[in-house]
Amino acid sequence: MTFADFINGTPKAAGNLALAHVTDCANLGRILGAGELKLRRCTVFGERLLYMFYGRPAYRAKWDGGSTSDLAYARACFVLRDTAVSRAKRIFPFDSGGFGNYASAFHRSLVVGDFQLKEGDHPLQVIGAFYANLEDYYWMNPVMGKQFPITQHAVRSYYQLISAGQRETHDDRCAAIEVQLDKPMPLKGEVLALIAPNQVFDDPELIGHLAEWGAEPRGYRITRAFNPTETTPLLVNEVDRFHRDMKWL
Repeated sequence: MTFADFINGTPKAAGNLALAHVTDCANLGRILGAGELKLRRCTVFGERLLYMFYGRPAYRAKWDGGSTSDLAYARACFVLRDTAVSRAKRIFPFDSGGFGNYASAFHRSLVVGDFQLKEGDHPLQVIGAFYANLEDYYWMNPVMGKQFPITQHAVRSYYQLISAGQRETHDDRCAAIEVQLDKPMPLKGEVLALIAPNQVFDDPELIGHLAEWGAEPRGYRITRAFNPTETTPLLVNEVDRFHRDMKWL
């Protein structure tokens, strides 16, 4: 049984979560002007794609420096309706770009394509297969003690990846469900909220666009000098709060 076969036969978890797309605040002006999230060239698949994660803002942009006072480097998260899942080009149970970092959990015979879901399958089926509920997925608490035979090698390996518990070289992207789109995502009627530093929402043009799109502004607080990587936990907490306010968690 392949990973896709296993997921295909799994019932969906109850409920739903939003999609999350994270970007630097420097990109907000361009996104406002376009009114959509555009495709970008993907070096992994050699195509123009738009990446999102189901439920959790797991994207990490590289940052090799220390602190900065430039707000452009702070992270913003677009919280979007999950209806776009039905238009997905590919869905993976992890960040596909980080596949090379999962070597400690996977046999060398496995390749990233072994974990792609079948067309029409949904992230909620992955959650239903490995987690007791949506909150446990969000906070990376899989059901412990599951056993899979060696003939379900890919399923067994993935479960080891998300449940191992020892010190690892990878981060929470190993358990964040990735949704790839091959068409731009219009924001009007699709974006539910924008999470960004409080200062961003002093811009009346931005507030006007959010009102036009039907999106809620949600700010988080940072110090004048900050490390961009340290804004990721703030996004995770704010998206969790959004889901709870919506009664989804």
